[in-house]
Amino acid sequence: MFAATAVVFLLALYFGIFLYPYREHSEQTKTRPRSFISNAYFREFWYFMMGPFKIKLIKWGVHPNTITWVGFLFSVVAGVAFAYGQFGVAGWMTIFAATCDVYDGQIARARSISLKSGSYLDSVLDRIGEAAMFFGLVWFFRNDVLWFWTIFLGFTASNLVSYARSRAEGLGYGGARGFFQRAERMIVLSVGMSLYPVMEYFTSYSREWLYFTLGFLCWGSVQTALSRSISIYREMVRDEAKA
Repeated sequence: MFAATAVVFLLALYFGIFLYPYREHSEQTKTRPRSFISNAYFREFWYFMMGPFKIKLIKWGVHPNTITWVGFLFSVVAGVAFAYGQFGVAGWMTIFAATCDVYDGQIARARSISLKSGSYLDSVLDRIGEAAMFFGLVWFFRNDVLWFWTIFLGFTASNLVSYARSRAEGLGYGGARGFFQRAERMIVLSVGMSLYPVMEYFTSYSREWLYFTLGFLCWGSVQTALSRSISIYREMVRDEAKA
């Protein structure tokens, strides 16, 4: 895991210096919402890294639902790795799961087989897979009262972020509010955990890095859950007052 992380880090430097300044942004980067975490550079670098695999999957005729199920399995493996304290492994499994989550939809659109059933399956397995990862973390910290409840709170907030959006959109309101959505959660968790072996090898602050990653994950989830819920509710109240 240490070697893989080091290679990706060097590739990220190469991409940022020699390729990114001259690269036209992909259609996905142009059209999808971005934040300071899920930014254009990060998206373009990962498309650059994983693009050849996507082309191969399309060429081989792999069904998008297969990609969805593979991503779900990566999430479950990540949860098991978290439970046993294998944070580097868990970080990379989260990276693979998030990549599958991005490419199942892209492959469906590229092959013109976008289906409501596929979108529904993707959403359901995303929730279960994310729950598996949080459960692994909760299990690892089961004897640490502070971090057990911190991670439990983060998991609850992450579910509220998703539920608030789906409920708002079902009532005719825009729900994509706040900076810390699923993409940002997966980026923080995958990058933070994949860097854990590097911090452990080069410094004596690997534990602090772990706490920082989890703390930021939980804080971002709670902040977005509250701001999104309050913002949607206030908009509904304003519309009802005008009626």
